[in-house]
Amino acid sequence: MLLTVKLLLGRRCSLEVSGKESVAMLKKLVSERLQIPEEQVLLLFRGQLMDDDKCLSDYCIGPNASINVIIRPPEKAALEKTCQAQPSLCPQPLWQQLGQILAKHFRPQDAEAVLQLLRQEHTQRLQRVSLEALEQLACYLLTEEPRVEQAGETESRALASEQPNEHEEGGGKG
Repeated sequence: MLLTVKLLLGRRCSLEVSGKESVAMLKKLVSERLQIPEEQVLLLFRGQLMDDDKCLSDYCIGPNASINVIIRPPEKAALEKTCQAQPSLCPQPLWQQLGQILAKHFRPQDAEAVLQLLRQEHTQRLQRVSLEALEQLACYLLTEEPRVEQAGETESRALASEQPNEHEEGGGKG
């Protein structure tokens, strides 16, 4: 079957694969075709992260399907390898860190309740985000060039906003 593989910034390629192919093999093909290190490639189908150990048929992927590719920064890929080898060197997961912070300020049962509410809210908000919205955000953040202002430009704008409007001052006096 023919699959379309799409990067967030719009690059695409087509790959001919079997439904029995593993996700790991597809990842390898994508890596070779798009010239991206394999350990940096994450594959998504219908917003779901694909597991290397599964086959394409496990995701009910049919002909002409579109697979999204996310490229992890090299540092994150290296950190993940380190974490697998030596878990003690890894940063703590977000929820564990939040639990420790909440424990300093709340009784244990209250800290757990607050943490549970935060997790529920987080999950609900993530479920409302579409892949299209994520693509738009990624394109905006990755293609937006930061605007560098000259020091004089910032100062002149600040001075202009501080100066009173002549019409406002004269309008009240008669």
